[in-house]
Amino acid sequence: MMVKAVHVHKDAFHEDASSQPGSFFVDEPDAGGVQILWYRCPCGCGAAGVLRVGNGFKPATDKPSWSWNGSTDAPTLVPSVHHVGHWHGFLTDGEWRSC
Repeated sequence: MMVKAVHVHKDAFHEDASSQPGSFFVDEPDAGGVQILWYRCPCGCGAAGVLRVGNGFKPATDKPSWSWNGSTDAPTLVPSVHHVGHWHGFLTDGEWRSC
């Protein structure tokens, strides 16, 4: 299964819980450069997820984190994303791809 990752405005994401599966937005970085990437589960259930990301680096934290390529048009995250009980796969070149 492949789902297009669509960047949306923060307000639209929070106002519409039924927003497109795989849609996402990224908060501004904190002092250490860590950002929160919010996304709608690619499985289509409508659940929101949050990931700690670094633009070009994987944040050093005691919690799970991902390296993000900084793109909102064709985002890539490393490593894979596991939305427990719903979906597991990769966000690569703007596409959520199931494992």
